[in-house]
Amino acid sequence: MKNMRKLRIGLAGVMTTPFRGDKEGNFQEDWQALSKLANSLGFELKTIKEGIYNQDQANNAARELQNWGADFILLQNSSFAAGQFIYPFADTKIRLGLWAVTEGKPTSEGGLPLNSFTGLNLYNSLLKTFRTDYNLPVKWFFGRPGQPLFDQRLRVTVQALHAVINLQNSRIGLIGGVASGFDNLIVDPRNLKRKIGAEVIILDFDTLLKEAQAIKDQTAIQTTAEGFIRVNTQFDKRMVPQLEKLSRLEIAYQHAADNFGLDAVAVSCWPRYQSDYGVAVCSLMGQLNSTGLIAACEGDVPSAAGMLALHYMSSGDVVTLMDLVTVDENDDSVLLWHCGPTSPILADNKGTRMQSLWLFDQDQKPPTGLHNDLVLKPGEATVMGFTPDFEQLLVLDGEIDNQKPSYVGSRGWYRNLRVGAEPASVPDVVQTLMNSGYQHHYPLAYGNLMPAAMEMAGWLGIKPIKKQTYTDYLIQ
Repeated sequence: MKNMRKLRIGLAGVMTTPFRGDKEGNFQEDWQALSKLANSLGFELKTIKEGIYNQDQANNAARELQNWGADFILLQNSSFAAGQFIYPFADTKIRLGLWAVTEGKPTSEGGLPLNSFTGLNLYNSLLKTFRTDYNLPVKWFFGRPGQPLFDQRLRVTVQALHAVINLQNSRIGLIGGVASGFDNLIVDPRNLKRKIGAEVIILDFDTLLKEAQAIKDQTAIQTTAEGFIRVNTQFDKRMVPQLEKLSRLEIAYQHAADNFGLDAVAVSCWPRYQSDYGVAVCSLMGQLNSTGLIAACEGDVPSAAGMLALHYMSSGDVVTLMDLVTVDENDDSVLLWHCGPTSPILADNKGTRMQSLWLFDQDQKPPTGLHNDLVLKPGEATVMGFTPDFEQLLVLDGEIDNQKPSYVGSRGWYRNLRVGAEPASVPDVVQTLMNSGYQHHYPLAYGNLMPAAMEMAGWLGIKPIKKQTYTDYLIQ
């Protein structure tokens, strides 16, 4: 696993002499305030501290930010400035934000102090209409640091681009292939690389299983087993042999992650673990996610990528993968549930029951485990998943309800739903899922990450799935 890299933002300010507002003083105040935001939002900042008044200065500033390795250039129209100053920044092909500032109070002279917004308007139009070779998105900003319109827009951009840059060159290990019958989860690795910059590493199921079985370090196995039950977990002690097997598998998976530089794994979690090793690996999936190695069930590479993106957007929060198993029109909620692969870190205050997986328990046979029986803690949460061709993105957000009864497994009712920022009833949600053909897995993270997910889609050139309003007749 590689460490998450911070986003690098370059800042420069363009100016012109005829506008006599305090453009130099304002820019200095703004970059100093932005330095404080860099600490709180978690990005690196490099500032061209001298105002840009001529073409040579614009060329040099763009080159300096490019050489530094900027991921995003924030160009402030500290005042109106020459149109051609934008071109060297565009030529870097680094993502751009165009920033206009407030004019301030009129002076006794009465002249327009900065004409900043007009400069932003000019640059944006030049890039979108005149420079037909420039095909990247551009984001606008307005105001001063400390003002909501500026701060919130920057916060969303930092979250989105933090995911974008860390997805680039990430590696997802596919262990054992896609689960039998889930052909809609099969991906073309070229699409994954082209759209988000990640790659798939194929790992052999038998090799990893043999490595797990061959581990002789009992201290490491015991320490790993203790990690499974450390967080508010009730453990069925009859399942000690199964816990040892999961501990061996976790050690083998972590070794593979280190050896192959994996950021995530997509595991074909059935039926071979049950038939070849006599164990269900649901609790293993939860434990891997607890440690920061993103783990998706059933060989689902698109969901592993979605979970990884949510993990990066939330600066390393634990994520999980759910099914949407039923709906309730009476209170406009849907039930998110899975066999039990969710980390105990995401459980409500009743904690986790780590026990045999009822799905595989049979009369006259030893119980098969382990899975995490838990209810998700209440709070805002965001579902975000790539389609297998990585051309579309489902973004669904709402609130987890931990009071309404449900079924054994990892679960929580999900209400107050929105699809792609639009409020959606349960029939709307079902209509959207069915008509879009979206697959049956739902990566989930806590927090309102919908704006960041939507912006990430914009930077990556991926289309968010739009809400479809319910009708009682078929629409093709």
